[in-house]
Amino acid sequence: MAASGNAQTDGHRALLEIESRFNAKSRGVVLGIQGSQLLALAMFADLFERFPYPVMINAALLKLADWFRTSNNAVKFHIYKVLKNASDEHLARVINIEEMVRRVTPVLSSNDLLARALTLRVLGCISMIIADNMEVHHAVLERLADATERVEMEAAIWATDRLCACSTQFPSIVFPQIISKLNDPSISFDSKLRLVKVFQHMHRDMRMADKAKAACLELLGTADLGENLVNTILRTMTLLLSEGLIMSQTSTDRTDQVDRLINYLIHDNREKVRMSALDDLILLARKDMSFDRNQIMASKEHDFVSRYGMTDIPSNRAFCAS
Repeated sequence: MAASGNAQTDGHRALLEIESRFNAKSRGVVLGIQGSQLLALAMFADLFERFPYPVMINAALLKLADWFRTSNNAVKFHIYKVLKNASDEHLARVINIEEMVRRVTPVLSSNDLLARALTLRVLGCISMIIADNMEVHHAVLERLADATERVEMEAAIWATDRLCACSTQFPSIVFPQIISKLNDPSISFDSKLRLVKVFQHMHRDMRMADKAKAACLELLGTADLGENLVNTILRTMTLLLSEGLIMSQTSTDRTDQVDRLINYLIHDNREKVRMSALDDLILLARKDMSFDRNQIMASKEHDFVSRYGMTDIPSNRAFCAS
């Protein structure tokens, strides 16, 4: 989208006004941020809508990157919120992506773990435009490996998840580190749940889809697995199957997952696990997944399915020959 001369001039004036408000002298600071700075940051959403031109979006986001690098954590947090609310359409119009990365990533070298965590969150917010940036890959991988405190670990996992959702290269780079973390007894249960969910994005490459599936199956074979982890693994495998290339690879992959879900539906004694398996079967049915006749009968005739009035799960879908 090209900007007319007048529109571009008006856009620059609006950005200068925001900058003037942000840099206004303090008249009382609350929790490390001035009221004028909050107001200035709140004006970016309107700026993006009124002047959605590449030159304006680019200038505005580079300005935010500058302020993020030089400001305290309170200001960093509100800049992160601005970027989190920015639309993909606006982010796609950034011109100097490498420059934006250069302005943000140095904060990852800070001794302040909250500043590092906020930087990881910002990188996650702009993942669609930095998806295959090797400097970002290295930085996020390093923080995922080294983070020990919960706030930074969660931010590193979130950035990893967002990059894997957009990148064709990052999943293969980060996969060994995810496996290492899943096998680390010092990693919290909540963090492991988040790490498992990252596997759902590894569907663009057949080799990575197979690796993700194998990792999930290995985890699923662990003794005394809690219901939350069972549900997360099953849902991750279902999403990996329904969204990825693996869905069109072989009927064996599809049949195996449906059989696995029906097995948990029928034989697991935990109601939450059975409900989750039932939800996954419905999800696959809605994706036009084919079920063979034996699978239909096994799911329909079970009393748990009947009790919840869901006997028509895949009845309107095409069946494989039995």
